[in-house]
Amino acid sequence: MFRTSCAAAIVSLLLPHFSSPAFAQADQLQRGAEIYAQKCASCHGATGEGTADNYPEAMFGDKPTIDLTELIATTMPEGEPELCVGDDAQLVAEWMQSAFYSPEAQARINPPKRQLSRLTVAQYRNSVADLVESFTWFNQPNDKDGLTAKYYKSRHFRDKEKAIERLDPTINFNFGEGTPDKDKIPESEEFSIQWEGSVVIDETGWYEFIVKTENGARLFVNDREAALTDAWVKSGDETEYRGSRFLLAGRLYPIRLEWFTFKEKTATIGLWWKTPHGAERPIPARHLSPQNSPEVLVVETPFPPDDRSDGYIRGTSVSREWDEATTFAAIEAADKMQKFYRDVAKLKNDDSPEKRREKLQEFCQTFAYRAFRRPLDDTLKKTYINTHFEDGSDTDTAVKRSLLAILKSPRFLYREVTGEYDLYTRVSRLSFALHDSIPSQNLLKAAEKGWVKDDKPLRDQAWQLVNTYRGQVRLTEFFRTWMNLERLDDLQKDAELYPSFTPELVADLRTSFELLLRDAVTADKDGFRNLVTGRETWMNDRLAEFYQIDPPDGENFKKVGFESEYRAGFVSHPFLLAGFAYRNTSSPIHRGVFLSRGILGRALKPPPDSVSPVAPDLEPDLTTRERTSKQTSPSMCANCHGMINSLGFALEGFDAAGRFRQTEQNKPIDVTGHYRMRSGEVSKFLGATELADFLFQSPETHRSFCRQLFHHMVQQPILAYGPQSIDELATSFAGNEYNMRHLMVEIACRSATHHPEQKQSE
Repeated sequence: MFRTSCAAAIVSLLLPHFSSPAFAQADQLQRGAEIYAQKCASCHGATGEGTADNYPEAMFGDKPTIDLTELIATTMPEGEPELCVGDDAQLVAEWMQSAFYSPEAQARINPPKRQLSRLTVAQYRNSVADLVESFTWFNQPNDKDGLTAKYYKSRHFRDKEKAIERLDPTINFNFGEGTPDKDKIPESEEFSIQWEGSVVIDETGWYEFIVKTENGARLFVNDREAALTDAWVKSGDETEYRGSRFLLAGRLYPIRLEWFTFKEKTATIGLWWKTPHGAERPIPARHLSPQNSPEVLVVETPFPPDDRSDGYIRGTSVSREWDEATTFAAIEAADKMQKFYRDVAKLKNDDSPEKRREKLQEFCQTFAYRAFRRPLDDTLKKTYINTHFEDGSDTDTAVKRSLLAILKSPRFLYREVTGEYDLYTRVSRLSFALHDSIPSQNLLKAAEKGWVKDDKPLRDQAWQLVNTYRGQVRLTEFFRTWMNLERLDDLQKDAELYPSFTPELVADLRTSFELLLRDAVTADKDGFRNLVTGRETWMNDRLAEFYQIDPPDGENFKKVGFESEYRAGFVSHPFLLAGFAYRNTSSPIHRGVFLSRGILGRALKPPPDSVSPVAPDLEPDLTTRERTSKQTSPSMCANCHGMINSLGFALEGFDAAGRFRQTEQNKPIDVTGHYRMRSGEVSKFLGATELADFLFQSPETHRSFCRQLFHHMVQQPILAYGPQSIDELATSFAGNEYNMRHLMVEIACRSATHHPEQKQSE
């Protein structure tokens, strides 16, 4: 009797929230609650919370009601499933969905809240770099690629001996025994070249720069004074010189290569690199810019990894290792800042000690204002600035102590440690969402002047951030996370079956895929549509040869039609197809999990047992589809694999290396698939092109994309911003023709203006 009354009470509390036709009417919910209380609650608890003696795990998930009904009808009550079938099973499923099973119901029972959040590793590094940049200047790429090259008729870089000035897209030259231009630089014993501009970085990590030459050379990267590699005075027969830099995405870094030939018989020069996930190759033109740029202060101190237990990077965990890392990072940053703060403080040689102290104290005060993202009161000024200048220390020591105190302050290290909500909070949230860093001077000024109080000027500021190179990189970083590209770092295939699947080919595949992402994030419109359903792929000669298509015109990557009758969008890009496969066979399971969990946003519980795939040679007559179906046929597997396999089967037209095929084991490939949506409707598709069309049109893809992009940008649970947040963002996304920049602005502004305490008080 108690459980029946409890269930009825829960229904009465929930009914005011039900306006969607997807839920049953009140009397049906009441009946479902009563059946659940009579036949299910003794094992699973009154609200699915589980019971210690029978089923300790709580029941929740995102199965469609039709699947939940089928599960109840075939398994509940335990040992007597015939007691709850037909309409009764459906009524119970509908009530469970509304009461506790669905994500929306869980959000009503346990409303998520914003969590106190520290800076993530990326935010820390970006914030320190932007603090320094705020005192200097910055630049972003324009439409010109390559480096400015100046050619001289001697080994000395004298203007009077300059013979050629031009833009070189890449630096990979073999002049043989001659010169770049025999008319302008006559063949002689010596000539020299100086290349200068910026290197453009779109992924954070360690970059190895390689200068290849038998002549004299030195390379400067993000440091105009100290060479990264120096072979100006050569000894021995060495022809490769390497040096590494840790670089942050979304920025330009100054680069200069100086080279000369004197008495060597031949003259060659190549500027190569190895990116965080690539092979050695000449630096492509798209990563070089003739623009000048300032040095960037990059903190290289290693940090422990951020928490990703919820599927997205969060700054909610604090450990001794993290605290120690912030201390070492602050010391590193303060030491590196000595290189520039004398200039930005505008110190003069004839400044008196008092004037020098005054200027440096003012610099530290401005630094703290920008680091804390809001003005300082007198107490903060005394704590973080004045105290360090009043203890009799020399000014350089005072500056270093002040900077260390600021960089170790919770007001810098935590996003909103004070709990204040004002216009400074708004611009800070906006900047962290769209640039993963502290607000710029312009944003702080907008807060100070009250320019972001209303929605339109706030959105104007958001659009300015989105339309920068940093904004594009922010979206690209999300795609790498959304598509789980980290899993594909060590992509290899069976050398006997795929002898041409070399590390160089893998690097080309990744480049091709990165160019696909670049097209999506730079498109004014249709970026999302083309990403999902586009029919063109970036190819170079090596990829064209491996995938057996006509080579593109020229040595560089070109966008070409690539088996467009069989392929569409990212789901059939050979990089992902090869990545979500085994070394020697395709894997409908890996591909299906990628699509169901990552793209459609379905929650998948881990399998009850660890089961290794059956080796193909143990059942040589079966196709991969047949073998997968057989292995996952047990009832304990079929629950999830009915969805996973069917999505993956649509991509069986591609082998382990992502090459198109029509037969396997002398049998025609079956690429039929289907997907049952949460609404219960079943969509069927034939092959990758129809699968891509389904994914683009599916509301579940839209909801998943919005939810995961929100988590990537805001790093807080989306349902903490209201139970309708996902639906509202998905509606806005569709209403703006799936424009991803519009969605980023919508997410950033929703985050910036969210203040439930204020709404409640009003």
